[in-house]
Amino acid sequence: MNQICAYISGGIVLIASILAVMESILRKIFVSPTTWTLNLTGGVFIWAAFLGSSWAFQEVGHVSIEIVRDYVDSRVKSAKRMPRRIMSLIGYVVTSIVIAVFLYGGLILCERSIRLNQLAPYNFKFPLIISYSAIVVGSVMMLLTIFFIALDLLNGGDRYL
Repeated sequence: MNQICAYISGGIVLIASILAVMESILRKIFVSPTTWTLNLTGGVFIWAAFLGSSWAFQEVGHVSIEIVRDYVDSRVKSAKRMPRRIMSLIGYVVTSIVIAVFLYGGLILCERSIRLNQLAPYNFKFPLIISYSAIVVGSVMMLLTIFFIALDLLNGGDRYL
């Protein structure tokens, strides 16, 4: 599922890049900018960020600072690299808490946008629920991915150390 999300995220980035180039050409060469490309790109780019995040967790492509884990791992020799495993699990628990806050905020934004029938405040009007739902979908995908990573760590897997 994360692979599909990654492809969708990449497609969104590709389309947004094409729109940005098109907008630059229209604006600078033809002096005829569009009124919708920037707004549409901003509205859907949130999907690229949130859908790509779950894949980044799965492929260990996110930013991490491993200096403490490496130091402890080099000082404490134990079976199955237990100190590093414990610190990885703690890191994923803290990350899950942050993502849960994103999920909660996204649910509040979605509920409000439905209740108030909010539209994007741009020339190109679209329901804000389209953008806000990316926070919910992406957060759920990230939480599920972290759950399976934690299961892998608890079962002795080394991929996510």
